[in-house]
Parts: sequence; structure tokens; C-alpha cells
Amino acid sequence: MKNFKYSWENIVGNEEKISRLKSFAATKNFPQSILFSGIEGIGKRKAAETCAAALLCENPTDGEPCGTCDACKLVEARTHPDFYIVEPEETKTTRNIKIGQIRELQKETALRPIQSERRVVIIDGAEFMNKPAANCVLKTLEEPQSQTSFILITANRAGLMMTIRSRCMTMNFDKLTREQIETALERLDVEPLKAKKLSAISDGSLGRALTLEKSGGYELRNAAFALVRQLFQDELNNDILFAKGKMFETYTRENFFDFVNYVQKILRDISFSRETIIYNVDLEDELTKIKFSDDIILKMLSEGTAAQRQIKSNATLRLLAEAYMMRLRKCVKS
Repeated sequence: MKNFKYSWENIVGNEEKISRLKSFAATKNFPQSILFSGIEGIGKRKAAETCAAALLCENPTDGEPCGTCDACKLVEARTHPDFYIVEPEETKTTRNIKIGQIRELQKETALRPIQSERRVVIIDGAEFMNKPAANCVLKTLEEPQSQTSFILITANRAGLMMTIRSRCMTMNFDKLTREQIETALERLDVEPLKAKKLSAISDGSLGRALTLEKSGGYELRNAAFALVRQLFQDELNNDILFAKGKMFETYTRENFFDFVNYVQKILRDISFSRETIIYNVDLEDELTKIKFSDDIILKMLSEGTAAQRQIKSNATLRLLAEAYMMRLRKCVKS
């Protein structure tokens, strides 16, 4: 059912992995514990939720959830009594999965499934489990309930305890191609030229491309490139610099952090364009025209790192931005 949110057809890329998961669901041979690993925004969570729909569906067809039964509707609404999701709790400074969350999970898995023959548990952001929580999960995986399937999701496999990794079958999800991201964005009504540009700077992540599109990140990247070009062409006079500083009065600190990050990536691209694949591939021709010495680039990168650290200070954003751009100009002229 194409219109159902958790149809396998709605997952972009990683076709071989999706085919295996669909086969697991169809044959009722789904692993008791499986780890989905790969960068953010490439469909791991959607694949996990589609697995849950397929395993809990009352009328599946060859591993495809029907999308119309009560179980499918409850999974989509996240109210199915045998479908459990654990996610990190977020504060201003940290993301953590705490032991209390895992203990609640253990209480659920100790009981028999309520509506279906099995229970499906997703732990998203598994690398954010603190040590007590991770040890608690390990005990659960070591003494599994036969009617429960665990799907752990991580963007940092190395951040998980080795003993947890060893208890899980691992499925590594690949980055998406630019063509796959571009096509997916166009299907979501993103203007074709913008979709092409976003696919080039999303680093293989559809989720990142969508975030950039919604948050104005693409325009922010272009503003970062304009600054680097003005520095190279010696056009960043005080009038332009203070005008840019005034612009940052309307930004959040997160926006400014991202802006500096884009400058950093552009500088690295200029330095390494002949040696490796660059990040801003859509700017490749323009970047080859900018010639900074390695010494200048290293100094500018250092200033960027310092600026990002200073974002946590009490200084106004405009002053931070102006000081940062002045220091970059000084690097170029030194």
C-alpha cells in the first residue's frame, strides 16, 4: 500500500538492505536483536518502523504491511501496545538515554504481548545510552524474551559497548547518492534546481537535505561562500563587514555556529580539492579560482574554531560575528 507511511517502497536507497529486512519479515525469521548503523538522515529510523509495521501487521503480504488493519494504524499512530520506542532525552547541553527509560522498557518486555504474537522495541540513538542504561540493555539482550525483537539504531557504532554490538546482527546503511536525494526532494515538491544544489551539500543524507531546505541552511552556506570570496578578492571593507554584522542580529547562535561551520568546510575544500572529494561539490568550479596558501587556511580554520567556542559566551552575536570576520581579514592580509 503506497500511501501507507511504512511501506517499504517509501524508503529511499539501500535497496539490498531493505530487501533483506523485507525477507526477514516475510519468513518470520527476523533477528531477535539487530543494529542499524549509519549516518543521520539516511532512513534507518523509517526502516526500523517499517519493520515494526510488517512484524505486527495482521495481514502482511510477502513482508509488506497492509497499511489498513488495526495494527498498522496503531503503529503509525505510535499507540500499538506491543510497539515500544526509546529515544534520548534532550536538555540544552546533552542527549541521554537514562537507566530509568530502560527499566521501564524491561517491565514491558517481561510481559506477554497484548495484541500481537510478538513485541517490537526500537532504541533510537543507542549511542546516547549512559553506562548504567547500556549495562541494563546488555542484560536484556543477554536474556532475551523470545517474543520480543530489538532494533537498535545508531549514527556512531563505535560509541556503543562492544558487548552490545556483539549481541546484535549489524546492518550498515550506506549514504544516499546525490541522484537519490535529488529525486526524493523533487517528489516532496522542492524546486528542481534547489533540489540539485541541496543534494550536493547534504553529504549523502536526505534528512540533512530536508533540514537545510527548511532552516535556510542552503542560503546560509551561500552567505559563507560569499564571505570567503570577498576575503580572497580583498572586497571585505568595513562597510560590508559591519553590514554583515548587522545581519547577524537576526540570527540565532545556532545559525551563527552553522555559518562558521560552512566557512570551515569551504576552506577545507579549497585546501584539499585536488586530493579528495570535496563537500561543496556544487561550488567546485568557483572554489578552484580561490587561492589561499595552506598557512592562511590553517590560521582561518583556527579562528573559526575559536569563534564557535565563543558562541557560549555572553557577548552579543553581532559583536562575535564582526570580530570573527575581522580576524579572518587579518589572516588573509598577514
